[in-house]
Amino acid sequence: MAGKVDKPQATAELESALRSLGAEDGAFIERWEGGAWVADWDGSVRGHDVHLFVMGADNHPEAVRLMLDDFTFENVRTEHLGELVRKVFTGDARVTRSRFPLLPRHLVLDIRVGPETYSASVSGNSVDDLSSWARRLAAP
Repeated sequence: MAGKVDKPQATAELESALRSLGAEDGAFIERWEGGAWVADWDGSVRGHDVHLFVMGADNHPEAVRLMLDDFTFENVRTEHLGELVRKVFTGDARVTRSRFPLLPRHLVLDIRVGPETYSASVSGNSVDDLSSWARRLAAP
């Protein structure tokens, strides 16, 4: 399908990352929904229950949206997907509290991959409400 998101590259990146992290089954369920391609995975990574959901669009094939449990990353370059997931589960990412006065509190997950820094946030102030893997990344 010319012009569509490169499903094999996106899923290959993620499946390779999951295998390198010891996930037993890294195969995604993939499907087209209108002009969007989606891939879904649930499983265990290093003892943590994880849900990954990836969405790409016909008109933006070089980047995707990645949902990692409650964190949603926008415009992740397809070639960065695997490294982003690897860095989360090897401890090479950080969760911090947002510090903007007069705005609701958020917990922010930051990951640097190559020249890009990807950020996603969730509402709240307590790391206790995060997934077990995200609690490990919380800055003191």
